Amino acid sequence: MPKIDETDFRILRAIQTDGNLTVTEVAERAGLSQSPCSRRIAALEEAGVIKGKRTILDPKSLGFDTLVIVRIKLQAHEPQALEAFKRAVRAIPEIQIALLVLGDFDFLLRVVVRDIEHYQHLMQSKLVSLPGVREMQSSVIIEVVKNEDVLPI
Repeated sequence: MPKIDETDFRILRAIQTDGNLTVTEVAERAGLSQSPCSRRIAALEEAGVIKGKRTILDPKSLGFDTLVIVRIKLQAHEPQALEAFKRAVRAIPEIQIALLVLGDFDFLLRVVVRDIEHYQHLMQSKLVSLPGVREMQSSVIIEVVKNEDVLPI
């Protein structure tokens, strides 16, 4: 991991809350001139601290009104079984997040769908046939109270 100083943190705080800032605006917020700020951003990208930039879409405005948390318990935990499950999960676009966890279940999935009928179809056509699934439980999200990707730096 690269050594990150307070100036880097000011840059990171600025860009993680607003990815549309120009280098000039980031430099101003970080207390730098444009050229050193640009070099620091490039170095942070090259080091993998900055993983990219993206546009966040509003799911509801595009017709994706339902979020579901799916808990999966696998039949086996051998490396090949885990990798087969991970590959299959990565191929399903409705699965936004897949987490390997400790506890009563092996994976937590966050699934976005248009409605309950869409989820039912997805569950019956893809989720229940994921490799190695022993048990599956679903919870429909009623309200998202907090959804932040911003790190507390």
